[in-house]
Amino acid sequence: MQYSCFGVVTANGNGNANEYDPKSFKQMLKSTKAAIDEGFDIGILPEGQPNPTPEKGLQPIFSGAFTLARMSRRPIQMMSLYGLHRLWHPDDSIGMCCVARDMVVRVYPGGRIYKNAEEFTSTFEAVAGYFGAHGRDMPAEELKMWLDGSMWKTELSRRAATRMDAENVEQGAESTRKEPSKKKQ
Repeated sequence: MQYSCFGVVTANGNGNANEYDPKSFKQMLKSTKAAIDEGFDIGILPEGQPNPTPEKGLQPIFSGAFTLARMSRRPIQMMSLYGLHRLWHPDDSIGMCCVARDMVVRVYPGGRIYKNAEEFTSTFEAVAGYFGAHGRDMPAEELKMWLDGSMWKTELSRRAATRMDAENVEQGAESTRKEPSKKKQ
């Protein structure tokens, strides 16, 4: 049987902003579930399309990959692409001319079940974003920490500390406003 998931992101031309079509998401989920039930692995570009300018960072990431993984109760195995943007030129006036033929696909070992979409998108941005821009992995220890989830825990701790610092500054400013000023005698 053949499955198609096309139509979830509107065909919008190379490098143009993605237009998400929520109406087709249900059909895509049904097709994907049927494919998974038959034993297929599913490959998804969380950006919705190949990135024409990976050196500038990732395009907005859709959380559909996380949603599919959560619904199927399967781990996500991270993949990264480098050089795909050079297989054609992102300027429609030039056309789909191949401007280079070297491309690298990096499949990271193992898979992981992410707790939420933010954890998945942050990990994808860090791992796939770095590889897509540089054509190589980030330093080994940092990569290991992103893939095993410990870097995400570090990121959450950093965010909590930043939030607490901001609250302390705000509380300090409030208490200063409430204290009556003492006059010198």
